[in-house]
Amino acid sequence: MARPDSALSLELERSMNMQVRIGTFEEHLRHAGVIDDLDDERRIKSFNLNKWNEDMQKSFTKTRSKILKLKDLPSMKKALEDLDKKINEFNDTYLEKRKQIDALEVQYEALDDDVRIWLLEYSVGCREKLKIENSNIEKKLIKENLTKKIRR
Repeated sequence: MARPDSALSLELERSMNMQVRIGTFEEHLRHAGVIDDLDDERRIKSFNLNKWNEDMQKSFTKTRSKILKLKDLPSMKKALEDLDKKINEFNDTYLEKRKQIDALEVQYEALDDDVRIWLLEYSVGCREKLKIENSNIEKKLIKENLTKKIRR
């Protein structure tokens, strides 16, 4: 036959449960930090990609200005064709990288949302469990105190 729980054993159990719950909460907060770090890396890549785009657009504009100063049409046409090819290659590369970075943003945002929702739900559940555990301990303390008074 199992020995009935005392108020002290219930308090110890509650304390251990709280330590586990807080550790779980902290671990998920750490995980949220990892997601945030990855998103920061993505953001830096995005800023760098935007800077690269700006630089390339300036370069294309300079090249175009130089081409327009050419005197003979065959040279101008050849230079414009070369520039057009460079612009198209750049656009293909830029748009592919932009898609990759944007996809990462969506993924990290979803992960961040999931962790935040989980933490909120977990904290509500922990609070409810704590209320129940506290009530059980209080009931046990009251019963133990009444039993002691009756024995006197």
